[in-house]
Amino acid sequence: MNRARALPWLTVGLLASACWQASPAPPAVLEVEGVSPSLAPEAEPLLLNDSVTVYFSAPIHALSVTADTVSVVDREGHAVPGSLETGSDWVTFSPEPPLSPGLQDGSFRPGEDYRLRIAGYPRPDAVRAVDGRRLDRVYNFPIRMAGVGPYRTAMGELPAPLRPPVTDLPFLLWGGDDLPQKLPADAPRLYLHFTLPVLPTSAHPEAFVVQLARGLRLIEPRSVRVVTSRLDPYPGSTVEVDLGLEPRVIDGGLPVSLQAGDMLSVALADGERSLRDLSGNPVLSAAQQFWSVAEGSALVLVSWPTQQGGISGDDSLWPDFESLSGLVRPRVRVEAGDGSLGVFRPQRDTVLRAGQPFDRGDGVTVQSRGLRFPFLAIDIPEGVRVRVEGQGVRLQACGGIRIDGVLELDGAGADVVAVQHGVPVSELLDLAPVALLASGDVTVRGSIVTAFALPPSQSGLTIASAGRIHLLGELPYNTMLAVESWSGREQQAIVGARGQTFAAAVTFEYGLAEGAAFAARAVTPWRRMPRDRDGGVLRLLGVDPAITVSWQSVPPDPVDPQQPDRRADRASRPRPAHDGQWIPVDPGSFVRFRLESSLDGGRTLPSMKELRLVDR
Repeated sequence: MNRARALPWLTVGLLASACWQASPAPPAVLEVEGVSPSLAPEAEPLLLNDSVTVYFSAPIHALSVTADTVSVVDREGHAVPGSLETGSDWVTFSPEPPLSPGLQDGSFRPGEDYRLRIAGYPRPDAVRAVDGRRLDRVYNFPIRMAGVGPYRTAMGELPAPLRPPVTDLPFLLWGGDDLPQKLPADAPRLYLHFTLPVLPTSAHPEAFVVQLARGLRLIEPRSVRVVTSRLDPYPGSTVEVDLGLEPRVIDGGLPVSLQAGDMLSVALADGERSLRDLSGNPVLSAAQQFWSVAEGSALVLVSWPTQQGGISGDDSLWPDFESLSGLVRPRVRVEAGDGSLGVFRPQRDTVLRAGQPFDRGDGVTVQSRGLRFPFLAIDIPEGVRVRVEGQGVRLQACGGIRIDGVLELDGAGADVVAVQHGVPVSELLDLAPVALLASGDVTVRGSIVTAFALPPSQSGLTIASAGRIHLLGELPYNTMLAVESWSGREQQAIVGARGQTFAAAVTFEYGLAEGAAFAARAVTPWRRMPRDRDGGVLRLLGVDPAITVSWQSVPPDPVDPQQPDRRADRASRPRPAHDGQWIPVDPGSFVRFRLESSLDGGRTLPSMKELRLVDR
């Protein structure tokens, strides 16, 4: 009887034992096993063109490797441009090498620090193994870059922190076809292709001997630069020799104009002037190459400003640039004050009273200059109430004004008067009980109210702007709206419902108030590159040297490819740009340019005519 009872339990035990032995062990977590080259603190810093490879503990799913999941960022968190290559259990990030003599235009900059980020748990878009396992955690690896100057490695001393390729190819100029190459007369830029990467610091006009057959005159190149292009059919490196629209003659003669049918030859200089590769070796001698000049013009890919303007601030409150009558210049007006009180962005309810100190919003205490409050910009956030006490008070902004909260005016009104077209804004302000005055845009999304009701014949506020006035909130009864008058622009300078207001077209004085010193900044709109172009040549027309230009690119939006991807981490960091520079942008991606200039009341204000990106 006991034996009979034991058999079922014995059977269950055997089955359980069999099941336990047949169950597979749980899969190990997906981890990063190593990085090459080593990024440990004691390791040598990376050279500017070094790639970084990450090795995983298991094969990874290639679709989980994107610019979001494996990226390199700088100290400010900007994405560093580069390409990703995925293998079975590894991913390699390859940077864009620097091409300018200063070595500042590549993915990495000399002596800077970066971080390699690899997305893992708990991020839903983590790198995954082929079997679906997510990377066990987020990995961050510090990257240190070598500084500028000669750099010693196991291969010997290098002339710059750039690693030469491992190859047996000699460093020479590609021969090309025996027939002369074509050169457009209005875009005389010669492209020479070399078998190995060219040392950027050796690319200078003296490395090339350019001769015009007509008169046997030697031409001095305007500029020489190393360029790359994914559309370039040649490996190695390409150098552009720009002769300029009116090439200069070396012997000091007058500039020449190239004509259809002219012939040009190019030879390579030797000795100390020679081009060199990344190891410092001079280029081998080669036969001359020839170009035949033909009529033609470069294709303009994008240009700014457009007929509608197109230069605006990245932050609408900061002093920016304007496009007026074919000229781009800082948008500044003398009447807007010197900006000495900085940016007014209160974090709590605040009272503005002439001569009384107040917190401008960042812990800094300031006070008015008499009845004037000369701010750099004014931003009253939602939920904050600012009360202005007194008569004849002026709130000035060198940039823009934005009111999302409440601005309360506690003072007497003034009689509404007829304003003559084109009257100076200073005369109108003398009559205003309280005035908001900005060189940039004024945007009202909250409320501007008076502390007590005014008689129907009086006004409590004047808003004056050299930009636009955007009315999206509440204004006091009989508010005077004053906009700058030129070429009929005043008809489009007030946007939104005006209600019971009065409009006037006035004149401003262009320039800076005495003692003003700040920076003007602006960005062009994002413009999409054609699908058959992977970049273009930047042309800056009439640009004052005081204006610095940089550029950014961003991929298309994954949902709407006709729009740029506006996520904060998708745009590349701003990179310096100059006239004649090749700007590499992926086909179909978007590009924009940034303008910045330091302004000083004691100096002439800078300006520019146009910015173009052309195909060659």
